[in-house]
Amino acid sequence: MCFSATASFAGAAVVGGIGAATLTQMRGRRELVLGALPMGFAVHQFLEGVTWMRLGSGTTAMLDDWSVRLWVIYAWSLLPLWLPLGVRLIEPDPRRRRVLDALVVVGVLDLLYMASGALAPEITVSVVDHNLDYVLPYAANPILLAIPYILTTCLAPLLSSFRWVRAFGAANVVALSVATWMQSKDFSS
Repeated sequence: MCFSATASFAGAAVVGGIGAATLTQMRGRRELVLGALPMGFAVHQFLEGVTWMRLGSGTTAMLDDWSVRLWVIYAWSLLPLWLPLGVRLIEPDPRRRRVLDALVVVGVLDLLYMASGALAPEITVSVVDHNLDYVLPYAANPILLAIPYILTTCLAPLLSSFRWVRAFGAANVVALSVATWMQSKDFSS
């Protein structure tokens, strides 16, 4: 929902409502991590709305702001761990759990690397083709960052033995493909 502050706030409200409903359906502690994902995404969208407002009518800013840092921590650091961990916690098949364990390790490594960037002094946020593009102040090959992100956010749910989790993974692949097709630089938004 990175088209405007209004779209981000509306997305946060809708997904937050879905998240609240989802949390009422949790049947055990193991489901809580995956079940809390919509609420996390609602907060993520809210933070992006705040960033749109901070940009105002400008198109680029160096923002040293709590909302930007939290957005980056969620999207680039926490999500690549949260998703495979949530899928792993509900997975009954031991063989699939072993593969998911490896993806959790990838998520931990991604979290450590990307969180270090989120704590850097400044993050540049630009409006590019009606999207927010977050640039961390360290050079990294985008492909090297994209591979673990795709593995953790798309492959992990596709490995689940639960049909609805696999459908979520397929939706992630479609969303990523559309974002790529639209030449968006920001997969995580």
